[in-house]
Amino acid sequence: MPAIAIVEGVRIVIFLNDHLPPHLHALFAGQEAKLSIATGEVLSGKLPRAKLKTIQTWLGANREEVAYIWREIRAGRYSGGMIA
Repeated sequence: MPAIAIVEGVRIVIFLNDHLPPHLHALFAGQEAKLSIATGEVLSGKLPRAKLKTIQTWLGANREEVAYIWREIRAGRYSGGMIA
């Protein structure tokens, strides 16, 4: 499960061989939310409201790079690294 970013203490990960639709997992203080990469919509789970808004804003600014990383991870080509 490569971590692709840490945003204000929220760890952003994409699991290897994860299922469709393209999504990321946001982990914070024992809580987890799964968000659609395309829309930022919460697919399952929850985070504190302020953290969720922060992640949705971050995703909006980094959507293309996150989508690219999703594809690379699924294809087994991701060599690691974090989004700044």
